[in-house]
Amino acid sequence: MSLSVTPMAGRTFGAVIDGVDLRDLAAAEWERIRDVWHESGIVVIPGQSLTTQDQVGFAQRVGDIERQTVDTMDPGLQGAPIVMEISNVDADGQHIKDRNHPQTRYLGGNEGWHSDSSFKPVTAKASVLFAIETPSSGGHTGYADARAGYDLLSDAEKERFAGLRAYHSLGYAQAVAKAVDADLPDDPTTVRGAWHDLVRTHPVTGRKSLFIGRHAALVEGMSVAESRAFLDELEERVCQGPRVYYHPWRPGDVVMWDNRCMLHRATEWDLNERRVLRHVRVAGDPEPAVAAG
Repeated sequence: MSLSVTPMAGRTFGAVIDGVDLRDLAAAEWERIRDVWHESGIVVIPGQSLTTQDQVGFAQRVGDIERQTVDTMDPGLQGAPIVMEISNVDADGQHIKDRNHPQTRYLGGNEGWHSDSSFKPVTAKASVLFAIETPSSGGHTGYADARAGYDLLSDAEKERFAGLRAYHSLGYAQAVAKAVDADLPDDPTTVRGAWHDLVRTHPVTGRKSLFIGRHAALVEGMSVAESRAFLDELEERVCQGPRVYYHPWRPGDVVMWDNRCMLHRATEWDLNERRVLRHVRVAGDPEPAVAAG
C-alpha cells in the first residue's frame, strides 16, 4: 500500500496519512509527510507500532529533540530530552484514578489551549504524540488553527496586532488553572517566562498566525485584567468552527503538529481507565541575531 493523504473534511487544516510505516520511511515518503505537515499544520498517521527509539528517530527528522530546562516542573530533569509519557499511570506502573493526585492535577492544566514551550525564549517547533493505551471514550486532544484565526482579523486589527507582544509563563498559567499550589503575583513577569510577538510568520510557508494560548499572561501596554479579556476574546474567536479538530485516540495513532502555528489542548476522560500517550518534542530554531545598528 502506497502513501495516501486525506485532508480533514470541513476544516481549515489537518490531514490523515495512510500507507506508511514510520519505522522504515523512504526519503520520498518523509519528504511528502514533511510537506503535508507544513501545509496542514497537523498530520494524523494511524496504525503505527513504535518503540521510544522509533518515535524519537521519526521526530529527529524534523529537528533536534528539545531538552528540559529550569522552566519544567521537575528540576531533576534539567538537560534531559523531552521524551515523556502523558498519562494517569505513574513511573512505577500504578494506575492513578484520583484527579487531585499531583500528576493528574498538573496535567489538568493542559486542558487550556496552548503551544508547547511558548514560555521559553526558543519555543518548540513540533510535537509528536503516540497512543499506547487509550480509554473507551473521552481523552481527545483538541487542535486549533491559529493561521486561520489570524485570517479572521480585520485589516485594522492586523496592523495593530503586528506591534504587540505577550508574556508567556508556565508557572503563572499553572497557578491560574489551579494545577499547582501557588499564589498569583500582581505582575506575571515576576514568574519565569518569555516575551513573544503576538503575530508570527511561519519560516517555511510564510503564513502569519496568532501566538496565543493559556501561557500568555500579559500583553505589553495592558493591565493583567485587560490582557486576560483581550486574549480570552481572541482565543474564543480562533478556537471554534472549522478551525478546530478533536482527535479520538486509538492505540497506534501518531499525531504530529506544528507548534509554530497550531494550538492544542487536552480533554478529560474517566480516570478509572488508563490512558498512556508518549510525547516527543522537537526544539525550535533560535531566531537569527539582529546586528546592532
